[in-house]
Amino acid sequence: MLKYQLIFILFFTSFATYAQEPDAIFAEHYYLIDDDDIAYSLPIVNRSVWQKNTFHGIKNSKNIRWVQMDFNFEKKPSSSLGLFISILGSFEAYWDGVLIGKNGLVGDSQHTEVAGLIDKIMLLPNTATDKGTHTLSLRISNQRVSSEVDYISFTSAITEYDYLIQLPYKKASLPLIMTSALLLIALYSLIVFITSYRQPSYLIFSILCLSILVLIFVESWRGLMPYPYDWQIPRLQIVLALSCLISLLFTCFFAWFFKLSKTNRTIWLAFVICLQAVLLIAVGGYDNRSLYVFLVGVFSAVCICIKAIITQQANAKLMVLGLALFIAPIFINSYSYMDQYFFLSFAGLIFLMLYTLAQTMSASTKQLEQSKINASRLELELVKRNLQPHFILNTLTAVEEWIEDSPATAVKFIHALADEFRFMAQLSAKKIINLQDEIDLCRSHLKVMTYRSNINYSLRVDISHPNNCIPPGIILTLIENAISHNHYQQGHITFFFEQKIINNTQYLTFIVPINAITHNSNKNATQERTQTKIGAGIGNKYIAARLNESFSNQWSLLQNIEKQQWVTKISTPLIDYDDHRANNSNLKDPL
Repeated sequence: MLKYQLIFILFFTSFATYAQEPDAIFAEHYYLIDDDDIAYSLPIVNRSVWQKNTFHGIKNSKNIRWVQMDFNFEKKPSSSLGLFISILGSFEAYWDGVLIGKNGLVGDSQHTEVAGLIDKIMLLPNTATDKGTHTLSLRISNQRVSSEVDYISFTSAITEYDYLIQLPYKKASLPLIMTSALLLIALYSLIVFITSYRQPSYLIFSILCLSILVLIFVESWRGLMPYPYDWQIPRLQIVLALSCLISLLFTCFFAWFFKLSKTNRTIWLAFVICLQAVLLIAVGGYDNRSLYVFLVGVFSAVCICIKAIITQQANAKLMVLGLALFIAPIFINSYSYMDQYFFLSFAGLIFLMLYTLAQTMSASTKQLEQSKINASRLELELVKRNLQPHFILNTLTAVEEWIEDSPATAVKFIHALADEFRFMAQLSAKKIINLQDEIDLCRSHLKVMTYRSNINYSLRVDISHPNNCIPPGIILTLIENAISHNHYQQGHITFFFEQKIINNTQYLTFIVPINAITHNSNKNATQERTQTKIGAGIGNKYIAARLNESFSNQWSLLQNIEKQQWVTKISTPLIDYDDHRANNSNLKDPL
């Protein structure tokens, strides 16, 4: 059963900022008779056969009916009065038995009835507003309302005519002022997402602002451009659909803004959709359902923010405060929240959300710039380490010995060294390379290290997407860390590198044998010392800086000892190198 509100009362309470609102006169009850007789246009003294009702709607019927109500004027008004009638139907209006206006054409079928406007304002003659009691009689038909609707909305009131004419524009003024700001904010967020900062929260925020913009126009449509009453149900259905969408977008925004895991995001979205479906089935009335499905999204957003507070994420407390202020007016007047307070309180929440997005982007930009500076500095340190005088001296000494003892070995070593330097020259200037190039660089380095030592180094690889993007020197740095800290003596040392793809994320695993680090019998001490050496230092700082520069916060790096092996696990987004080059943008942009 549809539950309707006293729309005219909301008209008055919705624009509280306008001072000196005129008094309004309401009828306490209306009287209904399910019959059609022109005699009912005159005031009826004995209404014993009439149904007495309060203003909570009229029971739906396909018959032409009459309604009467009494208005008591305590004194003669000083200005012209207007009569406001809102009803899902067409009607003829009689004031003390005199026809004062029509709204559409009353008929006994859809073919004979012409739908009237959903809201009608009529001027009362000054000669008919003397002190005393006056009777309004309405001849009503509502042939275009579906038989599935149990009750149709109905309300009526009298106040100053000029005020009635201006009231719809006053009611819509503040929400419409928001539209230009919402449009600019939506376009700004969309442009930021497309051009430079591809965080999903910006795209969701843009869609959210555009949805609110559409909702404002749909809500303001009634006052600014009155429509036939048979358009009311489709309009309410549009409002309900937009409320469901905005509720879902609220959940999406906070789920992505606070970087919930994919599983948690799925759970929250499924929860909101399921609860919305239950409410749509169980709750009657479009206004109630619109309010409740919207509050589902607010509830989920608050829960996500509370979880973010527990995990100590930035801006979480500020967001909870904003959401609390946003829904606070519902405790003042739940019936008029969506019509009266929603757009004003949402304006404050929108600017708060925009502020936190801007703060987050500013912090990320500063972090990225610092990462670039750190990466450049660390890259220079690594190059200096590889080109230290003792390295060059040892290399030249080894070449000199091989030239005397084994010229063929010397030539092979020179070729291997040239290959490594050539790879370094090609890749060092790039911010991003494909995985295969990184592997080729690592193998050329291991070939050089094999010639320089009595150890046969090799790299075993298991990859499925060799063209995926990776910052240069990441795996090479892990190999250099392993060799420099493990102090391998002899034999065959094999490093293992594996790539796994899950959804749109690649997981890289690099495994280093550490059983040859030392002959210390204290295993725990050995592992603790190894973890301290390999897991720290300039090499790991370089890796973190490079990953942060390329992937912002969309990466992870974990290192630990597993079964006498040092295991490094890195996760990054799965981005094809050729697609990246075609887009001609920084790697952080597509994320």
